[in-house]
Amino acid sequence: MSVYVFFSLIISSTINAQTFTAKNVELYDNFREVFTQEIPVEVSGLPINIDGIFGLESVEITLHHNRTSDLKIQLQAPDGTTSWVTNRNGGLIGKNYIATKFSQFGKDGIINTAKNPFTGNFIPDGQFAYFNNNQNPNGTWKVLIEDLKPEEKGFLDEVQITFGKNPAIIKKRNICSFATPEFCLNNGKNIELLPDLVIVPNFTKTQFQEFSNDDEHFHSQLKISVAIANIGLGPLEVFPDTLGMKINKPAFDKSDKRFPLFQKIYSLKDKNFSSVNKKSGTIYYEKLPGHEHYHVDDWIEMRLVKFEKNKKIIVAKGAKVSYCLFTNGMLYEKDKNSIIDNKQYGNDLKNYGLGDYPSCELMKQGIAVGGYDYYGLMYEGQFLQLPKYMKNGDYILEIEIDPDHKYYESNRKNNLFSMPIKIEKQ
Repeated sequence: MSVYVFFSLIISSTINAQTFTAKNVELYDNFREVFTQEIPVEVSGLPINIDGIFGLESVEITLHHNRTSDLKIQLQAPDGTTSWVTNRNGGLIGKNYIATKFSQFGKDGIINTAKNPFTGNFIPDGQFAYFNNNQNPNGTWKVLIEDLKPEEKGFLDEVQITFGKNPAIIKKRNICSFATPEFCLNNGKNIELLPDLVIVPNFTKTQFQEFSNDDEHFHSQLKISVAIANIGLGPLEVFPDTLGMKINKPAFDKSDKRFPLFQKIYSLKDKNFSSVNKKSGTIYYEKLPGHEHYHVDDWIEMRLVKFEKNKKIIVAKGAKVSYCLFTNGMLYEKDKNSIIDNKQYGNDLKNYGLGDYPSCELMKQGIAVGGYDYYGLMYEGQFLQLPKYMKNGDYILEIEIDPDHKYYESNRKNNLFSMPIKIEKQ
């Protein structure tokens, strides 16, 4: 027995970073139909488990495409775990990914805040930490690429997937969890661990774009990025009311049917978790290109307003936008995108990382404590349609989370975000 343990330690201590590659793949263009192109990368010779000690470190891509905002690129592991690598980044004219490395703590910041050709080491649009879940990494990994608009073709020169001793992890993720309630905290008065949802200001302040009234593609639109963070004591978690229903998933996916949602609210007492379920909103299958997954209805509302004689006038009001609720980013203490109301947030949040919500699945969605859900300005629905004959000038952009007040939070007063904005192209 002792010999076997000693042998295992020697083996594990000699494992170095290993990289696996796929090269020279012509990418399919969008011919009015979205197709997911699967590019296999065969992985072998690694330990049978990847985790927070040895696991997935990075993905590096060199890819030529004249409009990278057409592309949604994901990584899928042998066990089916899937995460965004980069999703519709580059704006209207951005070209190419050249030696673009994606790692959980990329020194050049989040990819959606960067510019083409994205040369450097960036934080991906998704959470690579979800791959290091003790799965066996040996087998076929897949790079999934969708071209969401026609006219521009692309070519994948190379993709490299690297495993090593600096794996993607969520800092402090193993301290407070549903499996280790003894490390979690309530506020001492209320045992309920409610979420607290806020807009992350820097994403919206640095990622919006106005289009003129004669623009060919986005006539008089104001496109806006939004990231919603959870700074509460507990996760936001929702699931559909399927009691007594026979869900035919393929039929449901093709329909416009809505299912009622419950919000699961956790409590912590005497170092034990319990939960209650409360009715909240609705969920449906979103068929738009780049989505094709489940969305929670009426998640945010965007408005453009001005004040005249101390009276607020709504100049433009968007449809209430539905979102897939999942954790595709985390607040970190050294990240300028983690400053909210002049306070720096990060892994010193109580119960940081509590909750696992890696995908847009039907049966469970949510935002972890300290996590955020990001929607870029090139995503469908992320715009305000400006009215005809609108005057240029100074206005205020408002974004409200949960405008119909269907979900339970510890603080609803901070659900409304506003910032000044200048309209110049109408």
